Amino acid sequence: MRKILSSIVAMCLVAVLFAQSVPKMLEIANDLYQNDRYLEAIEFYDRIVGIDRDNHFARFRLASCYHRTLQYEEAKSEFVRLSNIQNHEFRARSLYNYANLLKQESRFKEADSLYFFLISVPDAEPYLVELSRKQREGCQLALRQEKADRGFSIQSLDDINSRFHDFGAVINPSNNQLVLASTRKLAGSQYEGSQYEGLLPDLVSFENRSNNRWRSSSSNQKFSNLNTQWAEGSGSFTKDGQTFYFSSCRGQGGADCGIMVSYLEDGQWSEPQFLNEYINEPGSENKQPSISATGDTLFFVSNRTGGTGGSDIWMSLKGLEKESWTPAINMGAVINTPENEITPYYSSAFECLLFASDGHVGYGGYDLFAAKGESFFEPQIYNLGDPFNSTWDDTYFNISDTVGFLATNREDHEILNISYFGVSNERLFLSLLISGESLIDARLASKFKDVQSLDLVTFRVEDYAGYDLYEPIRPSKPKPRILQNNVIGEVNEFVFERLFFSYGLAELRPEAQSALASLASQIESKAVESIEILAFTDSIGPTQANIILSKNRGNSAKDYLVSLGVDSAIINVLPRGELPSEGVNDHWFKRILKRRVEVIVKAREPLNFEVAMPYIVRKTITIKRLATALGITEDQLKQWNGELNAMLTAGETIRIMPNEVKDTPVSMVVGEEDFSMFVSGGS
Repeated sequence: MRKILSSIVAMCLVAVLFAQSVPKMLEIANDLYQNDRYLEAIEFYDRIVGIDRDNHFARFRLASCYHRTLQYEEAKSEFVRLSNIQNHEFRARSLYNYANLLKQESRFKEADSLYFFLISVPDAEPYLVELSRKQREGCQLALRQEKADRGFSIQSLDDINSRFHDFGAVINPSNNQLVLASTRKLAGSQYEGSQYEGLLPDLVSFENRSNNRWRSSSSNQKFSNLNTQWAEGSGSFTKDGQTFYFSSCRGQGGADCGIMVSYLEDGQWSEPQFLNEYINEPGSENKQPSISATGDTLFFVSNRTGGTGGSDIWMSLKGLEKESWTPAINMGAVINTPENEITPYYSSAFECLLFASDGHVGYGGYDLFAAKGESFFEPQIYNLGDPFNSTWDDTYFNISDTVGFLATNREDHEILNISYFGVSNERLFLSLLISGESLIDARLASKFKDVQSLDLVTFRVEDYAGYDLYEPIRPSKPKPRILQNNVIGEVNEFVFERLFFSYGLAELRPEAQSALASLASQIESKAVESIEILAFTDSIGPTQANIILSKNRGNSAKDYLVSLGVDSAIINVLPRGELPSEGVNDHWFKRILKRRVEVIVKAREPLNFEVAMPYIVRKTITIKRLATALGITEDQLKQWNGELNAMLTAGETIRIMPNEVKDTPVSMVVGEEDFSMFVSGGS
């Protein structure tokens, strides 16, 4: 009896110790995960799952760590376990990730059936349903092109590739040497990487000898001034080869990435300097720069606020002074998806942006895509197809004169190596690449084009004749749920109402003040961590003046919130400058929509605010007539918008609370003119 009691006591003590250890281990594991130290995190998540087999969060994180460290069989096993367990919040995502791994193995029919099943799962998040539909299209695309011979070929760059990661190859125009990033052991100190086995990457150069074989460079143009013990990533040269932009990540595991610039001076590269905060926005990672041939446009990858989810591609224009880069512009929801877009390359010869993505219709992993059109913000998206894409990761597409490069792990499914292909004429090559058979199949990708990506309206300008109001809408791209330190669930981000401004002015309109007052009163009871204010202008006027104007608009919104009692320390103003002109399509109502401020609230707890729908007056109308058309009173309009003039003129914005409008007519007759209001489902 005494032995039995002792055993029971011992078991209770073990249970207590386990209960105390799991939260601590979870805290450590989450911290490692957030800092991209996945190999170390695996040990802790594995222990937690061994103690608590029903800890679905830890098991999902464990599977994700295996996936991110390229341990695919282990990842599949964990994702399958989670997929077979009913009624938990990680089931749909586990199914999706397992299907992706099957697709990587070219098991397209099996993956397609899983995506089809996932679409019907009742509790699957909308963004997963959307991605599953795209992945099904990708499976069909791959099945159709399995036996296609399109006349293109790529070869492995065996002279240079090592048993470590080699990626981001570009030609240095000043000496025709090949420059790339590698995790191999180089001269100088390098920290160990925490995501994959090996060291953090550094830049290295190779020269092409007379026998057309590459070997390590012996010239003075080495990168000793650029490389550190931290991670240096891929770069881009200006056309004359005198300026080099590259990534440097100086945090644990290669995090905290920023874009730097170095100049060729007396045959050596100068001490690098970080670009300004419009490029390296505080609190975000910025990397993988690509400079245009003209040297005045920089494309890069960032996870900053205001994107569509994951890593997005952004661009910035150079000001009049040296490295005076203007506020970055998101490339829009046609190019960027809720997943990740990376490794941009802009072909000035073909006026086309090429990039890698795991969110567009593709074969599996990262695929290479081309965005080509009259506007960056309304392009067609083309999958580059076989042999440039495989079911694994294909990235870092780049053309340097007569040779092109890409980085892929298709050989051993783990290590990125460099492949190359011949290019006789870049413009002709890319034209052929996205035409013919490739165009027919790759056009699948463009069918998912987000017609709301320009934040404009739900119908064409030609359809506007006779309408008094229209409703501006914002992109409705769903964002993935993010798991942060010690938080099981969502990091909540709420996009509040947009505030519109008069031409050339930074003063808040009455309806903007009403919107901010509504926000201030609603956040009093919420544990808000930060409020980010993104500020924009239209494209009229000098660039530098518009940068200042956007900053002043953001500060106007911040100052008003502070005057209402909101803590100034949690409010960040992010001036974005001007949104680009659309040429002949840049109508007056589109420019109104560009003169705006966006208010984004972030908190760890769920956020839910009462918001009004913004409408813009297209032509002169009295508030009495407007109230009658909406079935509300003039006092309600004033309550939502502050003091209104009796007559509203074209270009004014008003706020309408949708839940309080008694009747939202699609079409009704007011006097002798038609009054129509379109409600899109945006907010």
